[in-house]
Amino acid sequence: MKIVRAIEVWEKDMEGGFIGHLPLSETVSVEFLYSLFAAEQDKPDPEMKLSYMLDLDRIALLQPFVADIMDATQHDFILTAYGLPDYE
Repeated sequence: MKIVRAIEVWEKDMEGGFIGHLPLSETVSVEFLYSLFAAEQDKPDPEMKLSYMLDLDRIALLQPFVADIMDATQHDFILTAYGLPDYE
């Protein structure tokens, strides 16, 4: 199974609905992602398979790996991962 990482885009605030996904470049390393979130994980997630809310600092660090502009005044963002079948 291939793990794909993306940015979920949500309407602002807790009542906001899901808008869609922004692709995260495959050039971003799992080690880099882990370094951004390791300190707040209850259990280590070195493969970064869980989802994580993005604050302004993390949005800025991930922006170079996302083609579209992530505007935190307009939307909330979550780093997520999902699996796709690995067909040969």
